[in-house]
Amino acid sequence: MDGWLIDETKSVDEKLLRTALSARSVTMRRRSPPLAVRINDMIIHDTRKWFGSADIRVDAMVVHGRANDEEQDYYVASTFRFGGIKDDDRLPIEEPGQRIFYGHPAHFLDVSVFVSRDSSDSDALASAIDAEMNTDAWKAASTAVLAATGATGAAAIVGAVSGAATISNATYKILKNLTGNTIGLYRTSWLQYADRFGLGRHPKTGVFRQQDFSFWYSIELDKKAGAVEQ
Repeated sequence: MDGWLIDETKSVDEKLLRTALSARSVTMRRRSPPLAVRINDMIIHDTRKWFGSADIRVDAMVVHGRANDEEQDYYVASTFRFGGIKDDDRLPIEEPGQRIFYGHPAHFLDVSVFVSRDSSDSDALASAIDAEMNTDAWKAASTAVLAATGATGAAAIVGAVSGAATISNATYKILKNLTGNTIGLYRTSWLQYADRFGLGRHPKTGVFRQQDFSFWYSIELDKKAGAVEQ
């Protein structure tokens, strides 16, 4: 889908993924250590240019392969509201950052962030997507994502990543219909074995800056849970 200010997604090479999975088949775990994804230092440098209002909402959609059948959800939808934001104000996010995901992903982690004008009567994202879940497109995408649960084959994982992309783009459309002026700020997808789920700070230094938006985010391992498989 067009319209993302920052799109760091890349195509998944099924052959390379198959090789990586084969090399790790002896040591693969079904349950990864818990990871946290946090947003930091988000600034809208010209709020009225984009939204005509100083009341801002930030939404995030994180789609992930479930580590096992005991995991109930394959996505986390979040909404955060900030009132009275002026140009160049840093959104009031406390350390260590606004958490948009914490859990045990398997195979991949798909992250999307959206910024919109807020209104007092707008639904939170988690509520707004309820109707979309009954559409054929969402059902097919969720089926593909869930097929990766416990999977060891590359084809199932590639299909799940594609399903996550469908869900992310559907979320974008939902928010546009809900607010009328949603900006697709950022989207990426990290693989478990090729990317180690994207562990670390993004970008490594400084911030992402695109047009009048800037921020950075981190993907962190729960230090009490041990190391991620190499």
